[in-house]
Amino acid sequence: MDFLVLFLFYLASVLMGLVLICVCSKTHSLKGLARGGAQIFSCIIPECLQRAVHGLLHYLFHTRNHTFIVLHLVLQGMVYTEYTWEVFGYCQELELSLHYLLLPYLLLGVNLFFFTLTCGTNPGIITKANELLFLHVYEFDEVMFPKNVRCSTCDLRKPARSKHC
Repeated sequence: MDFLVLFLFYLASVLMGLVLICVCSKTHSLKGLARGGAQIFSCIIPECLQRAVHGLLHYLFHTRNHTFIVLHLVLQGMVYTEYTWEVFGYCQELELSLHYLLLPYLLLGVNLFFFTLTCGTNPGIITKANELLFLHVYEFDEVMFPKNVRCSTCDLRKPARSKHC
């Protein structure tokens, strides 16, 4: 019975959130709600904690670091360890073909190959000479990627879909 109550509460919360997002996005009051919530939290949370969280978020999302690479590899390792430990033996008892049981390991190898290739490839550097070339690669949507935003480090215009120039 507890599960049913919790599930219904979760379902109601998700549906209310979706309705709020749909209604507020049409009236553009979603930004107002976010700003109001941020102002309320800024009064409650101490400023030193706000600075620390802001610095951590800046480090995670706006600088080059290996956090997400390590996180991805750890999660993938945990999933395949669980698969090997629990599912593989159970499926062997059910006499499934070995080809089907080894397929996830083949896909893991392909995944790790492309992941390594992606991590090792040069992402490119934007300079004054090639700035105009990169500005026209992707279209600016004026929502997530506004036009004419300048990088605080190098003072070049940031292309759409770029994390940092």
